[in-house]
Amino acid sequence: MLWPWVLVFRFKKVTGLPSVKHCSATCSRSNHTIGAMNGEVVKVPLISVVVPVYNKISTLSASLECLYQQTFRNFEIIAVDDGSSDGSLELLKRHERAGRLRLYRPATPGPGGHAARNHGAEQAKAEWLVFFDVDDLLLFDHLSCFADGIARYPEIELFINAYQKMKEHQRLPRSEQIQSGVLERYDALMAFARYDFIHMNGACLRRDRFKALGGFPAERYRRGGDIYFWLKTLCNLETIYYNNVVTSLWQLEHSGITHDRNNLANIHPCVDVLSECENNLPWRERRQLRAAVNRKVLSWALEKKRLGQSIRRDLASIRCSSMRLRHWLHMAMLLVPYPYYDKLKKWLK
Repeated sequence: MLWPWVLVFRFKKVTGLPSVKHCSATCSRSNHTIGAMNGEVVKVPLISVVVPVYNKISTLSASLECLYQQTFRNFEIIAVDDGSSDGSLELLKRHERAGRLRLYRPATPGPGGHAARNHGAEQAKAEWLVFFDVDDLLLFDHLSCFADGIARYPEIELFINAYQKMKEHQRLPRSEQIQSGVLERYDALMAFARYDFIHMNGACLRRDRFKALGGFPAERYRRGGDIYFWLKTLCNLETIYYNNVVTSLWQLEHSGITHDRNNLANIHPCVDVLSECENNLPWRERRQLRAAVNRKVLSWALEKKRLGQSIRRDLASIRCSSMRLRHWLHMAMLLVPYPYYDKLKKWLK
């Protein structure tokens, strides 16, 4: 099937995305073995890519091709179908028969992608986990960048590649201004207080750490559970590695969960990270965590205001002692009457 890759090449030509030469493939350095079986060496993949699927037939083939065309080859694909009825399951079965992936279908489908991701992580053979939503696309060097980082910094447990938002086949401007390199926890929390620099597709986490953190919060939140998990992860790690080369594309038009207004009913899940983690952090890091939570709560409240929903509980969860100038401006926006709200929002951007 050629059209998905024509599409990706078109993205790169039109939007100026980086070429695949930024990261070198490390297949030869990453082939682990666990012994021999019938005289054959059994290879253990370095990375397990977990792919949750629920009725994604329109994008599934293109997204899987992104994985098959990776320059790094020492990985496995674990697809978890969550009860698809649109032909996605049949397509996955064909790919399983071709030996391209391992397919699982839980007896009781979970209430969203997090349950499927956790199930896939349980089946993983590799030491490292990458999660990939089949609404989106990966560039050819996505996994090789992770493999390079793992080889260079074996003590680090979380590697992040930059991502880019896409809308109607055009990239949107990036706001992140983070340099590639090792980030201490304070710097990582400070960066999160300014940007959403971690996306589901752009993270590679050691499997044992993922399990120790309890996995994604399945059944706990309607939306924002991924932000909760990544912020909690930052609080539990002393260092991470960030690579500012874009290797994944987040296609906003396919993000159905962010379009459902009912998913905003409660306050942002990251508020729970404060009660769970802040007492274990030094005061400087605690202040950055509070600022990060303030940013997400205010962003959520602004979205609620646009939809005419109550923001009383959101405002009550703000930690004023850790507010930044931009946070105060957003707070002011929440008090502006509707005729002037959109004008002020555009001016702040």
